[in-house]
Formats: sequence, structure tokens, C-alpha cells
Amino acid sequence: MNKYSFGDLEKLKDIGSQPSRTAFIDECGSFGFDFTTTGTSKYYIICAICVKDNKLGDLQRAVEKVRSNNFGTGEMKSNTIGKDYKRRSKIIADLLPLEFRVIVLVANKQAFINDSPLTTFKKVFVKYLHQRLYNVLYHVYPKLKIVEDQTGTSEFQAGFKKYVQINRPQNDLFNEYDFDYTDSRDSILVQLADIIGGTISKCYTDSDAPNYLEMLKGKIIRIEDFPNNTTPYFAMSNPYDNKFSKDIFDLSIRCANNFIVKNERNEDYEKRMQVAFLKYLLFQVYNVSAEKFVSSSEIISILTEYANSHVRKDFLYRRIIAQLRDAGVIIASCTRGYKIPTSIEDITIYLNQTNSLVSPMLHRVEICRNLIFQQTDRQLDILENDAFVKYKNYFD
Repeated sequence: MNKYSFGDLEKLKDIGSQPSRTAFIDECGSFGFDFTTTGTSKYYIICAICVKDNKLGDLQRAVEKVRSNNFGTGEMKSNTIGKDYKRRSKIIADLLPLEFRVIVLVANKQAFINDSPLTTFKKVFVKYLHQRLYNVLYHVYPKLKIVEDQTGTSEFQAGFKKYVQINRPQNDLFNEYDFDYTDSRDSILVQLADIIGGTISKCYTDSDAPNYLEMLKGKIIRIEDFPNNTTPYFAMSNPYDNKFSKDIFDLSIRCANNFIVKNERNEDYEKRMQVAFLKYLLFQVYNVSAEKFVSSSEIISILTEYANSHVRKDFLYRRIIAQLRDAGVIIASCTRGYKIPTSIEDITIYLNQTNSLVSPMLHRVEICRNLIFQQTDRQLDILENDAFVKYKNYFD
């Protein structure tokens, strides 16, 4: 007979309260690493479209309408659009109002070390893909049913199903994974995954493509890049840009990644939210804009998806950002939002914001202290308490 702790029961309650979701997965690219061979892709991209089960019917009908308006009687496929970016942008614009989320796995095969096990042995590379996809899906949605395109790379799909069956926790009481497979011709939402994944791939493979990552940023929960980039895009395009500081960026990325590695498998609710927050900031700095601050409303929208309940601003400030900073993670902030710092300017903006809040408070403390000094002929110093020694040193 199984025995469960109060922590297990709380976890069960948390997972049980989450709405059931289905992820529709499609792939783009090939496994090979011989880039001299025609047809060998430089990227391998896996796109998961995630939707709450109680919204499946509405989404299917809405996507079917988009398909009919743009493809007639044909299947909705990214390859049939090709480089017709005017048509592709219209289709993406039609899809944006619909209720779904996107998780993307992007393998930059050119960035792997030549002759490493990942490039030499296909099975090793495929298993690595299985592991990364499993980890990202499980972290975001521990209760999920998966549908994949049977007409795609069946080798990957069959291997992924087997990988999950072997590696997922055995007790289904706490991990309600249920995998199902369907042909894309029978699932309009797998076709949706094909369109979104193919569109995102254009951002990586065609410099003339519009910035679809920017268009889709409200839909994308996470893009998992590997190998990880070392510098943001704007710095690579202009390495002499004096706004970019490699030291600041490298330190900030290292601190964020260290925290993620240490806490990614932690089931604690707040730790999950902190990891999700950092991963979203990393996605933004690498894929959307290295200079832009992400608004708190956008972050709350993403975290609410993770939490399956509304995340309050106070929780974001006190239980996520403050706790991360206390743990040694560097986060720049201002009235426009939050970001991974990439420059001295980002740090200065953060310090100025902090100074605008702290300085008036310290000034009021000083006024209070001086008034009590005057009233007591300097016999009572409210900062003599050991708890206030830092403030006393500051004023003295």
C-alpha cells in the first residue's frame, strides 16, 4: 500500500486543480549533420501547440475557418506558403486572436561541435531531443496529453513515446500523462503546429523573413534553444555597439542559468514560478529584443498560464523578483518592466529606479531621527538598535 506525505497530497491537489491540456506537436527539419548534402537542414525545430481541453472545440472550429479562408479545400501546410511572406503574415494575423500557447524547441545543428557524439551518432542526437522536449513540456504542464503528426518523422515520434514511458514517474496518481497519435489530415490543430513551427523556422533560416517571433511573442511561452547562445542578437550584429557589455551580459546569463539548473526540478510552487520567469526573460533577450524591457502585465499573463490561476503583481514583485535578487540573480528593471541586463545602462536604469524609491524613504527616516534627537536633547537615538546599525552608519 502506498503512503503519501502531506507534500505529496498538496502536489496532487495542485496537479488535480490544473485544467487538462493537449499539446499538438509537429517537426521541421532533418537529423543529418552533413550540410554539403542537399536537403540537410541547419535547424531542427519542434513546435508544440498547447490548448486547454475545454477550449479544443472552439479552437478547432476557428482554425478550420482560417484554413478554409486561406487554403480552400487543401491541407494547411507551411511548405505550401513558402516565402510568400505577405500571405504568411496574413495567416498568422488571422491566428493570433485564437486561444492557444506555443512551446518551441530549436536545435541549431551548426553550433554543435563536429565529431561529437551528438553529430556522429544519430541515435544520440535523437535521444537528446527526446530528453529536452520531455523536460520542457513536463516543467510547464505536468498534466498533458500529446498528439503528434504520424506523417512526420515517425522515428522521432516513436522514440519520444518510448522515452516518456521509461522516464516519467511511474505513479500516474501525480503525473497524468496520456499520449495519443493522429494523422495531421485528421487533426486541424496538428496543421496549426505545422504552420506555427514552419513560420518560426523562417526566422532562423531566411534573413528576409519578417520578425515572426515578435508577432508571436504573446503566444510563445518558451523557446528552448540549444546549444544556448552566448550573446544576444543585437550584439552579434554590431559587436562595437557601446551599449553592449559582454561582462555584464555574461555575468547576468550565468547567474540566471545557475539558478535554473539548481531549481528546475524543484516542485515548490514559488521556485517553479521563479524558473518560469527567468526562462521567459532569457527567451526575450535571445529571440525578441536584447534592449527591450518586458512589461509586468506581459509577464503576469505568461506566469498565469504556468500557475493555472491569476498571478498578482504583489506576488510577482515580492515572491519572484525579490527572491531571485536575494539569490544572486541580476535583473534590470524600470517603469517599463524587466529584462536580463546587457549593458551598464541597464544596471544604471535599475539603480536609478531603486534610488528614486529608497532615497525618499531614507530622507524620512533621517527627519524622524533628527526630530526625536531635538525632543530628547540628543539622548535618544532611534538607530541605536542593533537591527538598524547599517542605517546608523549611513547617516553618521
